Amino acid sequence: MTTKEKILALYTGLSQRDRELVICELEQIKRVESQLSETTSPLYCPHCESKLIVKNGKRNSLQQYKCKTCCRVFTSRTGTPLHKIQKPDKFEAYKRLMLEHYLPLNTIAKKIGISIQTAFDWRHKILSSVNNDEVKFEGITEIDDIWFLYSQKGRKGLKYSRKRGGSKRAGDNDFQAKLLVTSDRKSNTNLSLVRIGRLKRTDIERKISGKFSENVTLVSDKHRSISSFAKSEGLNHVSFKSSEHTAGGQYHVQGVNNLASRLKGTINYSCRGVSTKYLQSYANWVNLIAKGVDNIEFNNKGVVDIHKNREGIYKRFIENFSRRTYRCPVKRFFKSQLNDDMIANLKYI
Repeated sequence: MTTKEKILALYTGLSQRDRELVICELEQIKRVESQLSETTSPLYCPHCESKLIVKNGKRNSLQQYKCKTCCRVFTSRTGTPLHKIQKPDKFEAYKRLMLEHYLPLNTIAKKIGISIQTAFDWRHKILSSVNNDEVKFEGITEIDDIWFLYSQKGRKGLKYSRKRGGSKRAGDNDFQAKLLVTSDRKSNTNLSLVRIGRLKRTDIERKISGKFSENVTLVSDKHRSISSFAKSEGLNHVSFKSSEHTAGGQYHVQGVNNLASRLKGTINYSCRGVSTKYLQSYANWVNLIAKGVDNIEFNNKGVVDIHKNREGIYKRFIENFSRRTYRCPVKRFFKSQLNDDMIANLKYI
């Protein structure tokens, strides 16, 4: 009896409910395979962005292309989270779980049937693909900063391993990582890690300057940097004392506060704290679930560069946007790591 005949015999012995479930699973597998083996020609080379590309054979049923400008070979998955994925069916199931729950690495690794290191890499590949740059704010827009204690969680080689981060000093100090949260009433949201230390106007400009439509009203507390930013952008600014929580009527920041509360609960309790190195990624994750996104489109061709150069991005962030000292670099190394100038152009942090 052939494999096909065995499958048909088993299928006929199932109940009607089980048959429906099998059909649904097969349709899901077919849909995943069609997404991962797409043969549509990319618009440009992911390495040099040249449009002079030609077909160049196949790699495991996936169409390859060659760039006439830089002479490099690539596929439609090069540079995306799907690049060099060995278990595409499990990757799709992993992505679905990530969009539904905040699961620890060991739990999701057991559910999917992969190693913890693979689960970790897939998580940050997916989160690196989230792009906040395309957002455009309209109408009443709320803005505030959230404080997270500077953390070096997981970093090996520190002299005082029990004191990887933190400060006994209360208030705004050089141990507070600032996450800027901007949101309008149409669910356009931007969460950006900007600095360790006191928030500056230049930090706000670096992340959200030019992302406002006409007739936007910016609502915030009386933070001098936010007031200065609103004046430089020519925005109508409504401010209030933080202790009052509102300027009256529709001018409040409850939407941002709600998102901040959810973000802090997830990072400080569900995740048991997050290293500052990965704080931006986890903020992207919370933002995705808060929006109820049911799928992630992998359009960012720089995902693999961001993932492989995460340590370099973190080093640049510490040296340029904090008074902390970068120390104890990780020993993990990828062959395609970029130099400092190339990392600066990634614009992830």
